[in-house]
Amino acid sequence: MAVITPDGVVGKIIESYRNTAQVLLLSDKEGGAGAMLVSSRIQSPVKGTGEPMLSMSYVAAEDTVNAGDKVVTSGMDKIFPRDIPIGTVLDVKQGNPFKQIRVKPAARLDRLEEVIVLLTQEVVTFKNDGEAQTAQPAAGNSATSAAGKPAPEKP
Repeated sequence: MAVITPDGVVGKIIESYRNTAQVLLLSDKEGGAGAMLVSSRIQSPVKGTGEPMLSMSYVAAEDTVNAGDKVVTSGMDKIFPRDIPIGTVLDVKQGNPFKQIRVKPAARLDRLEEVIVLLTQEVVTFKNDGEAQTAQPAAGNSATSAAGKPAPEKP
């Protein structure tokens, strides 16, 4: 299950217990998420490095990426819904065949107090007339806070 804050992606739950859960942080060497550059819509995975910064992989050397570009989830990993902030491109180094891109996480992964656990991905589809339809999560599935209390309902 995806774990986020209002600022952005935190990681995913890898083990759950009665009153707690173990979260694999996005910055962990084993962590990662499907990502997309907002400006160019280039999709590429973001991986943890074991350090505070993240690494964006497999962006072709000829693609344009600039420091300051926003990175969001792509939804392609089937864990994180689309368009949740991941971070901001810190620096880009030319490589062959791929660029070396470092990303500063949007969420303060070193100062977490409360998180949001997403139990399901909400699916939005569009009719031919442009009206959005939202598929509701299965009954009994809702977000909870780190304290295990139900998250506030959306109006």
